[in-house]
Amino acid sequence: MNLLQIDIQQSKLIPFVAISLLMTHLTVSFFDMEMFMASYAALAGMLLAFFGSLVLLGRQRTLHLYDFLVLLFVFTLEGITLLNGTDWKNGLYLTLSISAYIFLFNYYQEQYYTLILGILFVLSVAIYCQVFQCIAHPEMWLIEETKQNYGFILGGNYNQMGSRLMIALTAGIISVRYSKWFWMNLVPLFLCCFTILFMVKSMTALSCLFLFLLFFLIQNKRLLSFGATCVYVGVILFQGIVCFSGTGLENNDLARWFIVDVLEKDMTFTGRTEMWDSAIRVIVGSPLWGYGFVDSDWFNTHMSNRAIGAHNFILNTMVYGGIILLALYFAIILKSIGNLIRINDIYSIKMIAAFGVMSIMMLFEAYETPLVFLLLTIMYYYPGQESPESLNPNAKEQ
Repeated sequence: MNLLQIDIQQSKLIPFVAISLLMTHLTVSFFDMEMFMASYAALAGMLLAFFGSLVLLGRQRTLHLYDFLVLLFVFTLEGITLLNGTDWKNGLYLTLSISAYIFLFNYYQEQYYTLILGILFVLSVAIYCQVFQCIAHPEMWLIEETKQNYGFILGGNYNQMGSRLMIALTAGIISVRYSKWFWMNLVPLFLCCFTILFMVKSMTALSCLFLFLLFFLIQNKRLLSFGATCVYVGVILFQGIVCFSGTGLENNDLARWFIVDVLEKDMTFTGRTEMWDSAIRVIVGSPLWGYGFVDSDWFNTHMSNRAIGAHNFILNTMVYGGIILLALYFAIILKSIGNLIRINDIYSIKMIAAFGVMSIMMLFEAYETPLVFLLLTIMYYYPGQESPESLNPNAKEQ
């Protein structure tokens, strides 16, 4: 008697559905659009993906050092949150969502292609829907005096769109490595990303997207590597010299000359220096382990009320977990980028550049931690075989 047997590890449907559920929860802001039932359904989907991936991890019983570092980061954050009595519930959701895709990539690392397709599918649909929302509701962005800063599909706040767009385009670039047919999605995806940012006038993200497009068009590995290195050096210098100066930057004559006279920008970067300054004052109060995952009420009470958070990912991370969490974050970045440097093909270098460009955006915005770590996880698990056929058995047929 022949019994139907399903090889879970070789299944394409299970990882595709699981990562799609996770991506829907992470990228589509149902709650901000007041679609509360859909929001709860997306949360339930994330929890289902987590518990399913946890079972799979029990079968695998192995973790990479990268996985361990990420899990140490999120569980340390949740521990600090519980000790400080801050927003433990949303901190727990953050922990579970990150853990879920870490488990999935770990168990289905041989199905990397399928996971990328799931990520790309959800983000592509969300981006096309975002374009439609902007066209159908011009009152959200068209008139400066009355435009909204909430209710968008991608992140609620339009300043949160950049991280989702970068992940989508990175996944899209990886996908064309497996099949030329994915160009039919990548080209309109690029156009839609530019269209969205032009509409909502998110100028930092728009400028960075043009930079990323330049990296995408460059095909010389040495030139790509040099450009990516320059981006990272620039990010480190800006973070160290400008962001950690806070409002003190305005008293620096050289900085004033360069920013106002050369760049023709506001010395406060639209009020961000005040937010950076308030974050630094808070960090000094608990520099080693921070305050845990805090909510908007905490930010408004303890920091500048111009906006929620520090509008800088590094400073936000230090508010959450101080030097401990920041050290873990840097270790995770080094582990992820180190894997791509070892592979050193054209796609791996473009992925390094992608995170560098996203890091420029994170100088001025604090993106959601699960999305930042998702891009790093995509980078770390990139297989890097020379032949796409070895990763996608159907590539020859396509």
